Amino acid sequence: MTEKQPPLRSPVDMKLASLKDLVKLVISSVGPDRAAGYIGHFAEANRSIFFIFNTSLGYFDLNALPIIVWIEDTDKPDKSFIRYKTSPKEEINFSDDASDPKWLSIPIVTFEVLPEFLKVWGKKE
Repeated sequence: MTEKQPPLRSPVDMKLASLKDLVKLVISSVGPDRAAGYIGHFAEANRSIFFIFNTSLGYFDLNALPIIVWIEDTDKPDKSFIRYKTSPKEEINFSDDASDPKWLSIPIVTFEVLPEFLKVWGKKE
């Protein structure tokens, strides 16, 4: 006899102001000389959601607190990477080239399907 599992709770969500803010968060959390993980993308209706999934380990009585940091945009990425640089001025763009050392490049991973409990952007708006 199997016991019915309770439904999964959605992660905590934090909405940022811009894609540039999300890129800076990813880059700053890993350091300048290491790979920067990825930024997830999910297309829904007439919008694009860019997000990262993280956990805050040892959060009070929880083993880990799942967190989704996200932004909403109208543009769908047509390239494989988001690139960022600060010199001679701060810039961000989409590119298929991740080899230019003047830029910090982060891969974009597009999800075709996401479980409903991860779609935190539709829950509180």
